[in-house]
Amino acid sequence: MQNLSYALRVLAKQPLFTSIVILTFALGIGANTAVFSVLNAVLLRPLPFKEPQNLVALGEFDMREKADPGTEIESISYLDYVDWRDQTKVFERVAVYTNQSVSTLTDGNQATHVQGESVSADLFPLLGVQPMLGRMFLPKEDEPGNHVVILSNELWQRQFGGDRGIIGRNVTLDGKQFQVIGVMPPRFTYPLRFTNPPELWVSMSILRATDDGSLPMTEQRDNDFFQCIARLKPSVSIQQAQANIDTITASWHQQYPQKINTGAKVVPELSAMVGNTRSALLMLCAMAGCVLLVACVNVANLLLARSLSRNREISIRAALGAGRWQIIKQLLVESTLLGTLGGFSGLLLAVWGVDSMKAFLPGIPRIDEISPDPRVLAFTALLSLGVGIFAGLLPAWRASQPNLATSMNEATRGSSEGAAGGRTRAGLVVIEIVLALVLLASAGLLVESFLRLQKVPAGFDHTKVMTARIALPNATYRSAGAKSVSTSTFKSGRCPKANNLSRKSTSSLLNIFRPCALRSRLAASSPSAMIKIRRRSRLSPRVSPSSISRAKIRSANASRRTDLIRWTSRPCAKSSVSSPTCI
Repeated sequence: MQNLSYALRVLAKQPLFTSIVILTFALGIGANTAVFSVLNAVLLRPLPFKEPQNLVALGEFDMREKADPGTEIESISYLDYVDWRDQTKVFERVAVYTNQSVSTLTDGNQATHVQGESVSADLFPLLGVQPMLGRMFLPKEDEPGNHVVILSNELWQRQFGGDRGIIGRNVTLDGKQFQVIGVMPPRFTYPLRFTNPPELWVSMSILRATDDGSLPMTEQRDNDFFQCIARLKPSVSIQQAQANIDTITASWHQQYPQKINTGAKVVPELSAMVGNTRSALLMLCAMAGCVLLVACVNVANLLLARSLSRNREISIRAALGAGRWQIIKQLLVESTLLGTLGGFSGLLLAVWGVDSMKAFLPGIPRIDEISPDPRVLAFTALLSLGVGIFAGLLPAWRASQPNLATSMNEATRGSSEGAAGGRTRAGLVVIEIVLALVLLASAGLLVESFLRLQKVPAGFDHTKVMTARIALPNATYRSAGAKSVSTSTFKSGRCPKANNLSRKSTSSLLNIFRPCALRSRLAASSPSAMIKIRRRSRLSPRVSPSSISRAKIRSANASRRTDLIRWTSRPCAKSSVSSPTCI
């Protein structure tokens, strides 16, 4: 306590120096705390479900593209899920879900657009969650004709005022009557998407029947629009599960020609959710670490320079009997106190920094879970103590061995840091410059890569081309012909400044989601500028022939554009076309 009170008095006498050191520490610690907050929420914090370490994602990949996709797995068909569910012996439960996109929920005279999800009855038991009100889906409710819905807590509060009598009430969803059977707990959501989280869940029954008598999407082996999750049995490893899944997938190669190049992959649920974000976050951690090292070296240089002005004071303490360890301990208490104050200030900066990161990086998985928690606070506390000791150790060691005769003489003729002190400070300056150059070089490379990406030909003429997403209620526009009214509306003169209109079923000209078996190459402004068509499933994209001509895409290896895209007037599956788009 005596060392601490003395350190407070010494630092209070030099407010400018103290403020500069605290600010330097705050910038370094704040940057690292902000990055660690993201890393903690995305990678380190377990998923908010029962025994999350046993949750795995099941997906497929094109074996012609890569032998092992890592965590980049793709969606599957409902029939694939049925095979895995019925034939595997390594999972306690297997569930499937797919996005229902925007639906219109009507209750009395109130109507609102909501984000929905179709899920199998096993999903909630698999996750180990229970509704706050009501019950979960029953297995029989996956069969056609069972129109039941479970509401999120947020939708229940917003749309129904938290009415606990909502259970058993009928609501209208896209023109059909659904019975509310449950309300989920607060903050529960699944899947954990970073955009458009689901506000309600319906059973698979609505996808297992169609109004026009066509083949339901759940009966189409090619309709890869479903995500699959499973829970491993106790003592079953991911490698064992992978071997079991591979056996089932291999049988598809003989039974279904369209599956001959399909491979399957078992990935931990957290890894599948995070995907490529992991490497980006680790790189961000490395850069934040460089910033902290620069801050520590800078503070060490300041403390070393300050020890010169305290040389006489330290010499007097030594002459009065203070040992070297006592002097080092006193100086380390001062630097640790500075680190602690810098850490507190850095924590405040980190809170602001995390909010800014949420605004500028909306694509981070689990972004809503990013917040300070005990682990983040412990990290900040340990980091503050660590940088305080690290930055103060060398200056304390140097200052703890004063030359008493030289110090007394310097008191009469002015201070001089000496050759050894000068070399030490010069070395610290060199380290600072090197670390700063590393950061500048990394930032420069990122900027250069971004500029190069901007110059890469897009493969089509994007000048004066705009997109508009139009979500048409299924209750009113059930057929593909009715949905084509979106283009007709524009062409009828209601949008007089728009011309060369065409329709697509995806929100971008080339939907980059799933590799297509098609291996066509398109030329842009030069033969060397090639792009590859990628699509979400074998049923998409659905485009009008004018979409290719309007975008001025020309073929590099085919004489007709019909060789590149298989045109079809067949109506798209309900889930594959959630929002037709006009260009």
